[in-house]
Amino acid sequence: MYFSPQIRSLLYSSLFTIGALFPLHYQITGTEACGRIWEQYGIQRMEIALSTVAELNALLPFKLGISIRDSCWTDRIAMEQSIAFLREGVGQCSCTSTPGCQKKTAPVVAVVGPAKSSTTIAVQNLLQVFHIPQIGYGATTADLSDKEQYGYFMRVVPADTWQAKLVVAMLEHFNWTYVAVVYSAGNYGEKGFEELERMINNDLSENVCIAYSEKVKSLAEPAEFDKILNSLSSQKSVPQVVVCFCEGLTMRGMFKAQQRLRKRNPEMRPFQWICSDGWNDRLDVVNGVELEAAGSFSIRIHSPHVKWFDQYYFSLNPENNTHNPWFREFWQEKFSCQFTVPKDDFETKVCTGQENLAINYKQDAKLSQVVNSIRVVGLALQALYNDRCRENSTMCTEIFALNGTLLLKYMLNVTFVDQFNQEVYFDTNGDPPAWYDVLNYVGGFRMVGEYRKKRLGKYRLKITKSDIMFYDKTNQIPESVCSKPCKIGQRQRETAACCWICEDCLSHQIIDYTTRTCQNCTLGWWPNDDHTTCYPLVHEGPDWSSTGIILALLLASLGIIMTSFTVLIFIRYNHTPVVKSTTRELSYIILSGITICYAVSFAVLATPSFITCFISRTLPPVAFSMIYSALLTKTNRIARILAGSKKRILTKKPRFLSTASQVVITWIVICIECVIVAAGVMGEMPQAGFDPYYQPQRMVLVCSTTTFAFLTPFFWNLFLISLCTLYAVKTRNLPENFNEAKFIGFTMYCTLVVWSAFIVLHFGTTNKALTMSFSFSLSASIALVLLFFPKLYIILLHPEKNVRASYTTTKLIRCHFGNSQTTERTSKETNNWKSGSSQHSLSRSEAGSQIRHSCRKRKPSVYISQSPSQDASTQTESSKITSKFARTFSIISGSLGATGATNGAQREVKQLEVNDEVQELIDSCRRYQISQSARLHGSVKNLLLVEKEEQNENIGCLIAGSMQNVLNTVSKQVLPMGSSLSHTQVLPMGSSLPHTQVSNEDSKFEQVCYNFNLSMHY
Repeated sequence: MYFSPQIRSLLYSSLFTIGALFPLHYQITGTEACGRIWEQYGIQRMEIALSTVAELNALLPFKLGISIRDSCWTDRIAMEQSIAFLREGVGQCSCTSTPGCQKKTAPVVAVVGPAKSSTTIAVQNLLQVFHIPQIGYGATTADLSDKEQYGYFMRVVPADTWQAKLVVAMLEHFNWTYVAVVYSAGNYGEKGFEELERMINNDLSENVCIAYSEKVKSLAEPAEFDKILNSLSSQKSVPQVVVCFCEGLTMRGMFKAQQRLRKRNPEMRPFQWICSDGWNDRLDVVNGVELEAAGSFSIRIHSPHVKWFDQYYFSLNPENNTHNPWFREFWQEKFSCQFTVPKDDFETKVCTGQENLAINYKQDAKLSQVVNSIRVVGLALQALYNDRCRENSTMCTEIFALNGTLLLKYMLNVTFVDQFNQEVYFDTNGDPPAWYDVLNYVGGFRMVGEYRKKRLGKYRLKITKSDIMFYDKTNQIPESVCSKPCKIGQRQRETAACCWICEDCLSHQIIDYTTRTCQNCTLGWWPNDDHTTCYPLVHEGPDWSSTGIILALLLASLGIIMTSFTVLIFIRYNHTPVVKSTTRELSYIILSGITICYAVSFAVLATPSFITCFISRTLPPVAFSMIYSALLTKTNRIARILAGSKKRILTKKPRFLSTASQVVITWIVICIECVIVAAGVMGEMPQAGFDPYYQPQRMVLVCSTTTFAFLTPFFWNLFLISLCTLYAVKTRNLPENFNEAKFIGFTMYCTLVVWSAFIVLHFGTTNKALTMSFSFSLSASIALVLLFFPKLYIILLHPEKNVRASYTTTKLIRCHFGNSQTTERTSKETNNWKSGSSQHSLSRSEAGSQIRHSCRKRKPSVYISQSPSQDASTQTESSKITSKFARTFSIISGSLGATGATNGAQREVKQLEVNDEVQELIDSCRRYQISQSARLHGSVKNLLLVEKEEQNENIGCLIAGSMQNVLNTVSKQVLPMGSSLSHTQVLPMGSSLPHTQVSNEDSKFEQVCYNFNLSMHY
């Protein structure tokens, strides 16, 4: 045994020497110097290492030595002690080369320790240069598993990768999804946090997230610890659980900071701490801060209690433990006494050597790892010795040529079951299987779970919940979440780190918990109740028992009945004025289209097939075309008649006003629609298919037609409706009693509203067939009610008005509705007109007689009704014309009587007077024509009520009668008894006066009157 005089160390020299680095002293805070003695990490580990070597020497065929040095928990001192290991073997002579040479010390063949990860890395960087194997009993950083960087390192403790997995497993077990992480500066804490963060974010858990993380030095000032907890407490959503991947002194600093913070804020709740194996089960970490540590969890590498060591350790005293150069120092530190006390010092306690080591004793948790690491080196040397020196062990010299590479190979192949019944073996990285204990501090450490893996098994976390106490001194698991878990069928939309809001997925979507998004089920599938999977929908047809379909069919049936009733009434009263006035042929075409519109609802709502889909595609647009093409033809005819009646001189009768022409035009327009429908069907054939979105959770058989193919034929009908509306606007000023054009206009306006709503609903609704049925029936009902119900009202309820005389223009009742006042006026005025014609007959000519005879023969069915102001104006103009006629005939008569007696000058003067009078008469005739045209405006409209053969005759009778009244009046005033002008010399309608009695001016006047009469006739 050898003690270093400068740097205290212990050396047991033998054939093979194992180097060992233990932190026999604490590190002084803020320095790299050694402080007070450390019982657990230093003295206990040193004593068990010496006992293990002694035990091995009793079993091995050679003697094993050990060199123990103090690392003081600092990198600098650990490096100095490692260099000392190397220096012990340098410069020594080799017994195989120098006879009589005696080695002072054997070279260090392997190094055990040190305990801290960062210190271990520094020592490994030095030892691997000299190919000296190193085995760790406490370094757990994952970096040391990298054999490319640290090729001569192995360990008997698992890497921190497994510890990070254990932390994640604990968080998931307790459903702590919102946590903070504090970690020590240095390789151990930083690499541990990196592993934990990687597993949370990428690999193991997607239910846990880190809300806050911070790094702190192990020996930092208290203000640094306070700053971290203040920052953590000021988070918008404060995590309740804090993971501390840190060394024991760092954990103690956090407990003290929490203690200070709670003193300033008594209402603050303590955090639920989970600490890595840096705390382990050390009591010095919680000394004085027991209340802050209560309920915390600590992780400990599984290290069974070494029972035999307690008895051995308690038996030691300064007298029998002379091999340990630090034991007396430790004794004095532990019992606060001194072996040597000055005589005048009465306060210092004197050590007796009989003090009890069991007082405040706590066995170090890593003693079993220290034992196993030394056993690995001893067993590897034994295997190597057996392989090299089997035949002649006494004369074996090859063993002295030992190299570290070969020894490392033997060390990695060591497998044994230790004294604690643990199987020890190593993987290719030199790491053993993971085995952790979960400790719960409740005033002392209580083992509440374990995490281990067998050679061929999987990792498993086992927790005994009944033994756990949490930070609030209860066994109720506290919550540490930012947001509550979403309900079934909801997705999480993150709003901040580890926080989210829950949003419902749509009814046809499922939640993908991997991406936290809502995804649509494929066509024909529907989500289950919890929106996790989709299942196929059952195929079905339309539901005929639904309220909507029943109402649609009732409306269509009622429409067919009413339309059929209307057709029967029209056939029964086919030759009455009401039916005639509607242009019967066009009315029957409209009624046919209305009937088809109602009937097509049965095909639209039937179970889809090729036939029903074909009918639904083709008949509706054709039926609407029958309605609106007939209405367009009718309104166009009215508009053309109205436009012709406004002309001052009717020189040409409008064309295509006959019934046959109207019917032909209507069918031409319908055929255009048929061509459009045929082209659409050939472009896209009707077919039945399933619509997965017809209604929620239903797969219904429908006519699968594109929107474009279905709506295209209706654009032609929309064009017809637009034209009908335009003509209805143009003919809005028809005389008040002929307002069918206005009812057509109302029909078009209502139809446009229905169709606009139908187009919107067609794009927005799923049950398109029901929408189509209602739209078709409503459109047909509008045409039926507005165009035909008023006529049924007259025919059935007021048959006395169903006469031709009732259809005059009156302000009292519109749209062919006659009244009694109008009928009486018409009859009375007609009689007056007849008697006036007979009493004031001027002409005795054959033409005049024919006209009178013709006009009396047929009773006219038209009458020009005017307001009193219009009557006065017309009478005034008629009086003027009568006066002009009288004056003109007087001048002409005087001129004829004086033809032979006057000279040339007088004749010229007379001629000028005749010319002026004739010109004034012409102007008066023109003004009269204009007034008569306005009066005839209403009469022309009423001509629609009579047959074609009656129209021209009635117009002629009306105009001829008017002119005859004028001429008869002139005859009475201008030709008194005894005049030289005979009755045969004044003839109406252009009859020539005798040339012997009438001048050229008289002929000019005669021609003017003839033209006027002719123009009025047309």
